[in-house]
Amino acid sequence: MKISLDRRSFVTSLGVTAALGALAPDALRARESTGKLVTERLADQLLLVRGAGANVVVARDAAGLAFIDGGLAANSAALLSLAQRELDSKQVHTLLNTHWHREHTGLNERLGKQGVKIIAHENTRLWLSTSVRMEPDGPPFLPLPAAARPNATTYTTGELKLGDETARYGYLPQAHTDGDLYVYFTRANVLVTGGVVAGHGWPTADRVTGGWINGTVAGYRTLMDLCNDSTRIVTAHGDRLFGKADLQAQRDMLVKIAEQLGKMMRAGYGPADMLAANPAKDYVATMGDPTHFLTESFKSMWPRMAPDA
Repeated sequence: MKISLDRRSFVTSLGVTAALGALAPDALRARESTGKLVTERLADQLLLVRGAGANVVVARDAAGLAFIDGGLAANSAALLSLAQRELDSKQVHTLLNTHWHREHTGLNERLGKQGVKIIAHENTRLWLSTSVRMEPDGPPFLPLPAAARPNATTYTTGELKLGDETARYGYLPQAHTDGDLYVYFTRANVLVTGGVVAGHGWPTADRVTGGWINGTVAGYRTLMDLCNDSTRIVTAHGDRLFGKADLQAQRDMLVKIAEQLGKMMRAGYGPADMLAANPAKDYVATMGDPTHFLTESFKSMWPRMAPDA
């Protein structure tokens, strides 16, 4: 039997699952990713590094290296040394943050102190400039030092010229966060999704800093429009490259689940009722336990779709 909750009861019930949201969503995966760094060459001057906290892509041109994301700070020295050795260049001229989460911004302080250009969406700069609490009473993510914050921001799109390669980047509004950027290497036909596509496990939006499930769905649609059947897709985490068919399969899954969650929200379901209905049951075998993903996705709809909001 379904129990309908008013707004006050709904908000109170969220406390039951508060511990599940105490960390940024992809920070949960970062626990497994300290230690051995593994490289994969995507092109002559384009390197993928796994194991740093999140997947990192490094490009080389005549001026030196450009990093797309930076792993965890604890891995920054090893990551930098490995990339310099593998691509035979000591200089770094650019770092791009796909969003603010700390497993993607671990190089910021090290490279920022060297005067490296740090590109991000303006909202990412703002989140890195303040304390962020994933739960009201939870421990905060403290602001980065001024030198570690992005110093070249965008609200929409931009591009980097890297020798004969062009890296185009663009905004994915309110998807994983409210400051997500993708990066597309046009010559190599490589697409870096940032946090929007998890790659390993569920693509859980960070509702606290502006992400929500329907924004994630829209982000997948934008990413798919950038792809063809030969595009190699670097996800936030995971040990394999995606293809366009992988994005399509996950987008179809997200659309179905989002529709079900929306109907439950409008019908007055509480989180416990929603979980009991098990709207992700068809995907557990391939995606894993959906409890955290469903809870955060349901919460992400509250300010946008709740009947009495």
